[in-house]
Amino acid sequence: MERWRVGVLRSGAESVAWTDHGEGQDRESARDAAVYARVLAEGRQEFRVQVAENEAYVYPGETGDGELELTGIRDVLPQRYSR
Repeated sequence: MERWRVGVLRSGAESVAWTDHGEGQDRESARDAAVYARVLAEGRQEFRVQVAENEAYVYPGETGDGELELTGIRDVLPQRYSR
């Protein structure tokens, strides 16, 4: 099991508000759970995602259709991490 948490750096705020946390079966499912827990609810803004001991700041893009582009988050927090 891998623990995850996700926070939001809202407009005008100086600190990340940690909003959601949980566990996934592995790092990939933990990362995806973090993304879908908050990013889809909050929309385009800066997020801090932590899976196990690995953290990343991410800012989702937007597709040509106006949908959130989440593939960049997978690039920032890949399934396997170097130690």
